[in-house]
Amino acid sequence: MGYSVLLLAVVGASAALFSYIYRSFTIDIYNNTLLILILLSIIMMAGIVIAITAVFAAVKKRRINPALLIPVKFGMKMIMPFALFVSGLLKRDKDIIRSLYIEINNIFVQSGKIRKSPDKILLLLPHCLQNSDCPHKITGNIANCKKCGRCTIGSILDLVEKTGVKAAVVTGGTAARNAVKTEKPEIVLSVACERDLASGISDVTSIPVLGVTNSRPNGPCANTTVDVASLRKKLYSILPDSPQ
Repeated sequence: MGYSVLLLAVVGASAALFSYIYRSFTIDIYNNTLLILILLSIIMMAGIVIAITAVFAAVKKRRINPALLIPVKFGMKMIMPFALFVSGLLKRDKDIIRSLYIEINNIFVQSGKIRKSPDKILLLLPHCLQNSDCPHKITGNIANCKKCGRCTIGSILDLVEKTGVKAAVVTGGTAARNAVKTEKPEIVLSVACERDLASGISDVTSIPVLGVTNSRPNGPCANTTVDVASLRKKLYSILPDSPQ
């Protein structure tokens, strides 16, 4: 009820403001206002063109020029929501847009040549990577995995034990955010589907996030898998002394 009253108040105030403008403004004020709006639109268009050019240059070259970091970040924030909105209207696959967003984000993060000690890195994994028939619960502790080979968790646990990074197996976006708050890492390497990864990267703005998308041969959230070699490569790229 409170928000409804607030909405009515905002709409009413807007109507009153427009009524005042209609009665009080002269034709010269209208023209000057339109001129300002036109100039602002031109400036915004120029900014969007620069941002789009910077984004696609980053994708093509697989790196970002330091001078273009701000335009790329602006482009990611501006273009992705609009692209997702239009994709929804046209009934297109939104995961294509999300995948591009994740790729650009990874290029953005890796362009900073970030190197962190293992204790400052958090590896976030979705629980759907575990075989659904496995009796061993790993959401509390990945070390409970018995490395039977029926899913990729065993190979990932080998990687965790070899590098010494922190790892958390989570059940969803809320659990992932809680893990980040609890562990307080300085960089996150996350495995998830395109939707969850794009949402997580967008939400976690205080620390850099690298993303690796999972594969879903059995559909979403059931016996998914991930390219462990790709995950290893991403992890080694942020470790100060990468194991050989």
